[in-house]
Amino acid sequence: MRVGRHAIGVIVSIGSVGMAATGCTDKISGTPVADTNGGPLTSQITTTSTVPTGKPVGTAVMKVSGGNGPVTIRYRINGGSQQTESNVMLPWERQYTVSEEVESEVTADGGDTILVCSIIMDGDKLASFKNEPRPTCSFAYYG
Repeated sequence: MRVGRHAIGVIVSIGSVGMAATGCTDKISGTPVADTNGGPLTSQITTTSTVPTGKPVGTAVMKVSGGNGPVTIRYRINGGSQQTESNVMLPWERQYTVSEEVESEVTADGGDTILVCSIIMDGDKLASFKNEPRPTCSFAYYG
């Protein structure tokens, strides 16, 4: 009896594999997600400058500190275009007016050196804080 049970299990398994394999086809249906005509690949980057539409709700200060050498700082204020400052010696800070419902962020790149970034609103409200290599702090006010 045992041999019979194992043989039936093997036959059922082989039959299942055979049925699954016959369900495959060389036809592919659906909508292609990429052009495969072999033409040259091109890319285009479009940037737009965003003007805050929310009302001003206070002021904030972006800060970066730590490390001994120069760093690269990238920041956006109130959803605006990205600004880059290279070879910056720390500490660094930038004060700005906070507009409602738009994001501001600051990223510092000093290699593997641990840096600190923060965004403080109205002088005493810590909105974002990171203490790590290549930190990014971001903040948006929704009142």
